[in-house]
Amino acid sequence: MKPSNKRLGELVLRTSDVNTLTAFYRDVIGLEPFASFGNNRFLKVADDFEGHPQLLAIFDQSKEYSGPHNLQPEKVDAGSGTLHHFAFAMEKEQFDQERERLHGLGLDIRIAQYGQFGWHSIHFHDPDGNSVEFVCYDPSVLEMEEK
Repeated sequence: MKPSNKRLGELVLRTSDVNTLTAFYRDVIGLEPFASFGNNRFLKVADDFEGHPQLLAIFDQSKEYSGPHNLQPEKVDAGSGTLHHFAFAMEKEQFDQERERLHGLGLDIRIAQYGQFGWHSIHFHDPDGNSVEFVCYDPSVLEMEEK
């Protein structure tokens, strides 16, 4: 199979408090406001394909289903979902700085290492309880399998 050239274009979170969640992702995570439509906010994670940066969108949870009508909108429940967590990747040089900054903001953070991937991670929650992760690659924690 040929490697994919796809990347995450956007992730949408639904919330009962758009302004609080937007402020968290803007002020704590550091995302840049991109666009607003009604009570929906789009924050830029990073530049990517021309015309479509990587985005985090925040929608009011009362917003009715707006996707293609042939995708079974009756299965969409705006009040719940299956999101486990999502992660923002960063350079190793930023990791310690971000850990200290988040700690200084009073966030309850958990530090983890995933040797099978060579990752350092910081886990915390947003105001709605979504699990957020900051992750960086560090080859010094990579666990090599013995052959």
